[in-house]
Amino acid sequence: MVCAVLGAAEAVWLGQDLVQFRAAGAVRVWAGLAVPAGGAPLVTSTVDLLLLGLYAAAAVASLRPGGVGVLGAAAVITLALRTPTAYLLAPSSGGSPPGLQGALLLTAGGQIAGALVLLLVVRRTGQDAPAPPRPAAGVLAGMLLLVVALIAGVLEFSRRSDPAALRPPGFFWRTAKGGYLVGSQLGAPYEWLVWATAGLAAAAGLAAFARAPFARPLGICVAGLLATTAVPVIGTSRIDAPGADDFAAAFAVGAALVVTLLLAPGDLAAVGVSGGDPYAEAEVPTAAGTLSMPLYEQTAVLPVFGAYGQQQPPPGPSSEARAAYLQDPP
Repeated sequence: MVCAVLGAAEAVWLGQDLVQFRAAGAVRVWAGLAVPAGGAPLVTSTVDLLLLGLYAAAAVASLRPGGVGVLGAAAVITLALRTPTAYLLAPSSGGSPPGLQGALLLTAGGQIAGALVLLLVVRRTGQDAPAPPRPAAGVLAGMLLLVVALIAGVLEFSRRSDPAALRPPGFFWRTAKGGYLVGSQLGAPYEWLVWATAGLAAAAGLAAFARAPFARPLGICVAGLLATTAVPVIGTSRIDAPGADDFAAAFAVGAALVVTLLLAPGDLAAVGVSGGDPYAEAEVPTAAGTLSMPLYEQTAVLPVFGAYGQQQPPPGPSSEARAAYLQDPP
């Protein structure tokens, strides 16, 4: 129910932009290929498309075993992206904000409250955790996510320390609080969005390294965030003279695709294993119980190919047959 309400709120604002600016115009603005008439930003951006998809996926996943991880990932991303929005839209002088600003503030505040409710649901149903990623897949996905986070941090620090880019005092903190560069009326400030995305990518990468139960849904959701935030950068890039941001955005999209493929539910989720490796609890005969057995009886207890732990070994030859076989020929 919570995911349905959150998704409905996003759908309303996205539909308003599609109607007001027409579908082609809104898509071009989301992709960074055009600027709205008059210069005022749209209400929504590519982040809202991501949130709508996350809420729909969380609503479907909540009906299945192990789907609680998607609820937690959607809640964490919502809190990271909507907290600065509520701060910016809140009137500084008190009182109720007028018109559109009040509606947007109600939406952001409702999404924050809904995210907190989802976290409470995840905490109460923590025993229904999804399967962790496979060891090799978790390591590779974690490395890619950490590299993306590192690249984003390095680029932001290089911008701040570039002597050629003159910025007024306190530019960084004012940008983080919304003093400059807000891509959409319902979105987070650019600087906040960059650092929040980098922090989420780093957290998802560490979770994938540790093979945490929530590493799969968090990594896939963060990969979606990386791809959607990189779309406007790629849309405004110059093919004849690409810059560091363009290469970083292209790498983020490629890394997001690979991480999604690595962390997508595979063998562990298909067999219904909720944690650990499927062979960790398999019964393997110990050497202590087989030392006194003849060689052919020791090899008989090995599992049959394709039916590990599910089929009894074939019986060995009877004692009479062994005695007759070992007798000297007449």
